[in-house]
Amino acid sequence: MDLDLAQVRAFVRAAEELHFGRAAAGLYLTQQALSKRVGRLEQALGTRLFERGGQRVELTDAGARFLPYARDLLTLAVRAAQAVRPTPLPLKVDVWGPVHRPLSLLGELVAAYPDLLLELSMRRSLGSALDAVARGDVDLAWGRPHDLGTPWPEGLRRRLVCLEPIAAGVLAGHPLASAASVGAPELAEYGLWIPFEDRPPELVGLLRAYAGALGVPLTGTAGNLGVEHTLAELRRRPERVTPLGAWWQLPADVVRVPLRPTPYLPWSVVWRADNPHPLLPRLLKLLPGPGSVRFAPDRDWLPEADRADLPAPPDGRAARVPRQSGRTRAAA
Repeated sequence: MDLDLAQVRAFVRAAEELHFGRAAAGLYLTQQALSKRVGRLEQALGTRLFERGGQRVELTDAGARFLPYARDLLTLAVRAAQAVRPTPLPLKVDVWGPVHRPLSLLGELVAAYPDLLLELSMRRSLGSALDAVARGDVDLAWGRPHDLGTPWPEGLRRRLVCLEPIAAGVLAGHPLASAASVGAPELAEYGLWIPFEDRPPELVGLLRAYAGALGVPLTGTAGNLGVEHTLAELRRRPERVTPLGAWWQLPADVVRVPLRPTPYLPWSVVWRADNPHPLLPRLLKLLPGPGSVRFAPDRDWLPEADRADLPAPPDGRAARVPRQSGRTRAAA
C-alpha cells in the first residue's frame, strides 16, 4: 500500500486538533482541501478514521490505532531527507511573534553565525507549536510552557532562556502617562485590558495571575495578538491600560510606564529529545542558559510555576534581570 505523506500529515493534524477548521489553518490549507486529503487516506486504508457529526469530530477505533504509526511515518520521512542531503536542512524554529525577544535574539545569532540556517514560523502560541514539535514539523519552538491546558507531550524537553519585561501601555495624555511607575493603587480605577479573551492560554494565564496578585480587574475583548490591532483598540478607547512589552518599538503617541512589581514573560525553548537535526545542538549551545537569568523577588513578579524554572542563585541572593538600553517611557 502506498501512503501519501500529505494525506498522513492532514490526518495527524486533524487528529490532534479534533477540529477540521483549525487543522486546515495550521497546515495552510482550506478546510475542503484537508477534508479531501483525509477522505482519500480513508479510502486507501479502507476504513473510516474519524466520526463526524455536526460540530464534533472524534477518532474511530481504527483512527486511534493508526495515529502513533502515522506520527512515526512523518518523523521517518524527515530523517530520511536529512540523511541524503549534502547540506543540512534549515532548522525550523517557531518564534511566536515579530515583536518579542526570541526573534531579535535569533537575528543576532544569525548575524554572528551566517551558516546557522533557520526557517521561521509564527504560530503565536506554544500550545499551537507543541504538536508540530512532537510530530517533527518544527525542530524548536519558543514560548511559556505553563497554563497550556493540555498534558505535556512525552519526549519533549524544554529550557528557560530569558525573561522579557512587561510594562503598562497608555496613550499620551492618559492620567497615568506621567507616572514613574504604576501598581495596584494606581490601577484600581482602570484595571488592565487585553485584546484577546482565552487564547493564547499561556499568555492569558500569566496576565490573569498578575492581575489577581495585584487585586485589579483584567478584561479582554475578542481580537488578535497583532500590535497594530492592540494600538488601534487603545486609540479607540483611550482610557484603557494594556500590558505591552517593555522592549517593543512603539509609536510616539504610546507611553510605556513601568509596572510595580515588574511582570515578565518567560521564554523557554522546546524540542524533541530524539530530534537528529545537526543544527539543533549548536543552536542550543549558542542560546543563553538558565544561569544567565536573574530575578529579584522583591521587585519582579512571575507565577509560581515559572519561578520553579528559575535557577537557584549560587549565593542565595537574587540579582536584577539585565534590561536592554533605552528609555522606559516613550516620549509623546
